[in-house]
Amino acid sequence: MIAFVSLITVFAIAWFWLDTAGARDSARAGARRLCTELGVQFLDQTVALARTRLCRDDQGRLRWERLFRFEFSESGTERYPGRITIVGRRPTWMVLDGARIGHVLAEGDRLT
Repeated sequence: MIAFVSLITVFAIAWFWLDTAGARDSARAGARRLCTELGVQFLDQTVALARTRLCRDDQGRLRWERLFRFEFSESGTERYPGRITIVGRRPTWMVLDGARIGHVLAEGDRLT
C-alpha cells in the first residue's frame, strides 16, 4: 500500500513539473510576442515563476494559474519588469511596467 501511494505521489509531482514547464513555454512565447508588438527588447529570453495557485477558468473549470515575471528594455540600457499570467496553458493577462510602456498596456488589460 505504501509503495502504491509513493508511486502515485511521484507521478503527480512529475505531471505537475511537466505542466509547469509547458506553462513556462507559453509564458515565454506570450512575453516575446508582446515585446515584439510593442517594439521593446525581451531581455534574457526567459521568464521566472513567481506564484502558483488554483483558480477557475472562463468555463468554471478548476485550473492552475501561474504568474511569471520577466524583464524588458526600451533602449537596451535599462531594465523594466513585466508580468504574465497563464491559466492552464493560455496567457490571460500581461503587464509591462515602464516609462513609455505603462500607458500602452494598463494593468488589468486582458488579451484577446
